[in-house]
Formats: sequence, C-alpha cells, structure tokens
Amino acid sequence: MTCRETRVSESAVVAALCRRTPRRAPWLVTLGVLLLAFLASSASAGSPFRWRWSNPAPHGGNVFDMTYGLGLTVQVCERGQIYTSEDLLLWHPRSSGTTNALRATTFFNNRLLITGENGTVLWADSLEDFQLLNLGTADWLEGVAASSTLAVAVGDNGAAYSSSTGTNWTRETTGFTDWLRGVAAGNNLFVAVGEGGRIATRAANGNWSVETSGTMRHLNRVAFIGSQFWAVGDAGTVLVGSTSGKTWTPHTGFTTTNALNAVAGTNDYLVIVGDREVRLQDGSGGWTDEIRSNTNSPAPNWTFYSASWQGSLHFIAGRSGMMLEGIKTNASSPTLWTQRQTPIRNWLWDVLRLPEFYVAAGDRGTVMTSADGVNWELELVPDATTNSVLLGVGGTTNGLVAAGSGGRILFSPAIATNVVSTNVIAGVTNYATNTSSTLAIDWLAATTPNTNDLQAVAVRNGQWVVGGASGTVLTSGDGTNWAAQSSGSTAFLSGAAVLNNLFVLTGDRGTILTSGDGTNWFPQASGTTNWVYRVRAVNDRLVAVGENGVILTSTNGTNWTSPTSGTTRLLNAVDYLGDSYYAVGVQGTVLQSGNLTTWTNLGTLTAKSLYGVAGTSNQIVTVGIEGVALRSLLTAAVEPVSFTRIARSSGQNLLLLSGLVDRRVTLERSTTLTNWVEGVTLELIDRSGTLLLLEAADTNDTPREFFRGRMVP
Repeated sequence: MTCRETRVSESAVVAALCRRTPRRAPWLVTLGVLLLAFLASSASAGSPFRWRWSNPAPHGGNVFDMTYGLGLTVQVCERGQIYTSEDLLLWHPRSSGTTNALRATTFFNNRLLITGENGTVLWADSLEDFQLLNLGTADWLEGVAASSTLAVAVGDNGAAYSSSTGTNWTRETTGFTDWLRGVAAGNNLFVAVGEGGRIATRAANGNWSVETSGTMRHLNRVAFIGSQFWAVGDAGTVLVGSTSGKTWTPHTGFTTTNALNAVAGTNDYLVIVGDREVRLQDGSGGWTDEIRSNTNSPAPNWTFYSASWQGSLHFIAGRSGMMLEGIKTNASSPTLWTQRQTPIRNWLWDVLRLPEFYVAAGDRGTVMTSADGVNWELELVPDATTNSVLLGVGGTTNGLVAAGSGGRILFSPAIATNVVSTNVIAGVTNYATNTSSTLAIDWLAATTPNTNDLQAVAVRNGQWVVGGASGTVLTSGDGTNWAAQSSGSTAFLSGAAVLNNLFVLTGDRGTILTSGDGTNWFPQASGTTNWVYRVRAVNDRLVAVGENGVILTSTNGTNWTSPTSGTTRLLNAVDYLGDSYYAVGVQGTVLQSGNLTTWTNLGTLTAKSLYGVAGTSNQIVTVGIEGVALRSLLTAAVEPVSFTRIARSSGQNLLLLSGLVDRRVTLERSTTLTNWVEGVTLELIDRSGTLLLLEAADTNDTPREFFRGRMVP
C-alpha cells in the first residue's frame, strides 16, 4: 500500500464555447442557451474567493484523469477542479462543490461521472449542475468506468461500487483488500487493477474474481482497446489481457523502469504515458520513444497521468496542466506532438507589486511581468543569467533588483525612453513618439563581491541591501556596484524589509538582524529557532513568516510577538491586501487574517507550494513551483460589462460582451423593458476580456428583444 504523497504532486474570443458544431452534445443545451458559455464559480467550498489560473495557461491543475465523449473533453484534478473543452484550446472551469481531489471520470451514456477522495462521487447531466454524493467512506475512488447499463467505481481497500444510474451506488464484496487504482469496461465485464499486481474481474452477475497477473508491481490504469485489455503500472509494467480478462501476458515491446500511468488509442495506434514517458505504437511496428527518439516534434520530458483517443488524434495530459496533441499529417509521417499553449513552467520564488504592474522572479533567470495579474510576459535578461535561480525581487518605481544563486544580482533602472510606433491609414504611414520606462524590461548584470546565494532584497532612499547564505549582506547605492558588509551572523538571510528607515533581515535558526545604515547590524530576539523565511513591512508594522507555520509581528523591529497561525506548514511569504493579511506556503497554503491574531486557511486550486504573494486593494496574486500564478478578486466586482455587439442571424442571437477578466454577469432579457427574465451567468475568462455568446433565438420570432447584464459578486 502506498502513501498518499504519491497521489498529490507537488486571443480569440470565446466563440468556440458557443458554436453549434456536430460535436455538440444534446445534454449540454437547456433553456435555449448553449451552456458551454455558462461559467459557474469554482470557489473552494466555504471560501469567498474565486481562484483562477494565470499561469500555466490554460490551467495548472494536475490532470489525474480525463474522458472524451459527446464532443467534449473533461479533465479532473486536485482540490475539486474540473475543466471542459470542445476544441482542446479553450478550457473552462466548472463548479464541483468540493475541494476533494478528483481522480477519475467517464461518461455513462449521456451522464458524466467523476470520483475521487474520501468516497466522492459527482454526476451531471449539465455542466452548470454537478451533483455531489458522499458514499460514507474514507476510501478514495481511484477509477470509474461504465458500460451502457452499469457504472463501476473502485478504490482503496478493495472498494468497489456499482450503480445503474450513477446517482445511487452500492458497495460490492470483492473478497480482497488491495487498493485498486483503475477499472475498465469491455466485453460485458469490468476489469479492475491495483497495488501489488492485483487484477480482478467483475462478471455480468456481479461476482468478482481474482486473476493471476504474474507481477507484484503496482498497476495504475487499465483500458479496453479493440478486443483486449491493457494494464500499465510501475517500473515499466505493461500487461495485455485476453477478451475474458482471465489471462494476462507481459508485453515486451519496450523497456523502461519509469512508472506508466495510462494507455489509450486503437489496435493500430496506441499510446502509453507515464513518468517522463510517452511511448507510441503505430500499426504492427515496434514502439517509439516519443520523448527521446522523435526528432521532428518530440513530447517534452514530463510526467503524464492521462491519455485519450479522440478519433483522429492522441491527447495526453499530466502534471501542472501539461497537455499535448499527437497528430499524424499522413500515414507515413511521424506523430507530431504539439502544445496549443506553451507557458513558462519555471519555479517562481518571489513576486512584487508596483503601482502599475507585477514582477515575478524564478528559476533559469526567469523574470515575468503583468499589468493585471492575468496576462504575464517573459522579460529578457542577460544570457549568463539563464543558468541562475532568482530567489528574490524588490524595489520601487525608481528601480528593481533581483537576487539569486551564485551571487547573481540583476538591476533594472527606471529610465525614460522614447518609443516610436507606426500606423498605416489609407496607405499613409503615420509615426508617433511615446515615452516609456525601462523598469522591469531592461535588466543589467551587477558586479558582486562573492558567489554566495542571495535572496533578501530591500531598498531605502536609493540605498540597497541584499542578504543571502552564510550571513552575506551586500549594499549598493546604485544597484550595480555592490560591497560586502559584516552581519555578524552565519544564517541564510532570506527575508528583507524596511520600516521607519530601519533595515530588517530575517533567516534560518530564528535569525533577525536590524540596521539603521545597512552597514552595522544588530541581532534581535525572535523567540523562535524556526527559519524566519520572509518579512514584509505592511500596514505600519513588520510581519514575518516561516518554518512550522511561525508568524512574527513587530512595530519597531526589536520587540516581536508570535500569534498562532493554526498550521505547521512552512509559510513562505506575507502581504497586506485590502483589509487583511495573507500568508502563503507549501502545499497550496493560503492564510487570511484581519487582525494578525486569528488566521483562517483559505486554500487555493492547488496543492503545489507557493513562494510569493502580492496584490492590490482588490486582487491577490500568489506564485510558486512549476510557474504557478494564481489570482482572485478580494471583493465583489463593480466594474460593468459592456455589450459590444448584439445581432440576430439565421435563427440565432449573437451577443459580444467585453469587460475586465474575472467579472461575472447574469444575462437578463425582455421584449417590453418591464418584465425581465433571468438567464445564464457568464464569466469573462478569456484573456482578451471578451466573450461571444450564440444562442437559439426565440421560436416565436420576437421582432425585438432587449438585453441587460446584472453584475454578480
């Protein structure tokens, strides 16, 4: 039996949402409106927040399983995340009503089924309305499959449940307690696989039988392809089962020691994916390693959890929302693996908000900026920096400093520069000169006196202080030339802040240092031996966070108090946004407090570790591993959504809406301007801030119709 840690790993308009296409599923259409335009809130249960992915795009959830049917691809992820798409480009969050991990999904005729953590079962006949069931068990349901008449879910401790409707489930007796990880339906029976090489079959009469697999390796998934079953598992295990599921033979087409997580395709075109594995069998030929041997368009070296065959292409997905399409342009050509979107997935270690934009820093010299917390751009840094890890960033509108591994410091000055733009009108070229700033765009490599890793960054009246490993303290008056100072400490100094002209550095072993001039440093009693990882000067006080959930506060840098955070997880960053303090940390931890005394764990969309937090009076942004950037509004949106265009053609209404991303509006309509009928709720999730809604027009051919939008919190 494995531990739970293996289960949770650390601009077109939205026209495609609403098009009528042959792939449209009838169960998605009600009230005359194409409900793929309906976007319910995916806020965590009991949380006022509505978290959205800014990076990676389109989302960064770990795609543990997915299914394709009725013209729709459905993905399920950690913390109750569900995403759907019709075209594999635009992905839309759905409200699950749970924060439990979702592990498996399938279509049961026209009904969508999802299973997961602690007996979670979801079913839906419409994407706007997921019904949440709890089977009264702590067993995780890791696999679900369906025939035309029966659905079966399997999981921990030999758990097996069956349902003829998907709404009422009965636990069955399997006769064993091995944990099951997958199940498949085919040839009038169900086959389940799991840990220790367990394979069991369920006959049509409901009886379960244990079969001989010939392996003790954990089996992760099973699929019925063509006329036989395929099972894949740890250490490169691949088994082929007979039609009856009774006889299993090791498949020796390729050799790997990596875990294999999913198999999909046809008899002639099969794909197996896993931990840094994408293996492809084309026709009766041998297997190709699509990561290492495909020289034309290889798959990236990544961990993939799920795979599906979509009639003309392979579609695979995995950790942090990585998605690939495998397409052959003709029968003799190799498979081309493509990503519709290629976001940065480098770890982000810090984020800062200036009055007009965000700036984040991370692995491989990554510097990213964003004006709105939604759209992020990668900035150019000196070539030598791309081998560095930027651990901290700080500064003001006068300049920025990013510090990192090997003594690396980058400086970005705020220099006004002229930018010439051109515009051609009626064949005449017009030129315009505008003034822009180089801040966060141009980065210069600074000269430093040592090669110790650096992280803490603070500035006061043009004087910079940077702290790092072995008690390193560097100072500079221009951000470019740096001098070493004696801190009197050997601690790794990872946090820096300025309060009332006082420099403060924090680090491991409970270290807190203060200085009035940046040169002479004095130790202060923190009252803890935990690593005080970050400190910020916010709301006229110092707030520090760190190891074992430690939180420290001070109004003068000398006297510190330690409120109880309610968590033992490592806290990595803190800020004051709106009217509350927010601390973020490992495993997706987000704490909120209005008074620094009582803290509430809000959680987010992910269990990935978060290392930076920043924001505005109405937005929080947090960043972390594998390029994670999440955002949420802090208060109800008040900015209106505009109707850019309204038209009727070929029996359809067309409404083009525009506004700020993350704003939601309920559509209302009337033919008299007096009696208004409430319709669907829409959310602007496309990064262009636009949404195109196509709907069937009134069957009575109403000569005129008025629309209005009511803002939704």
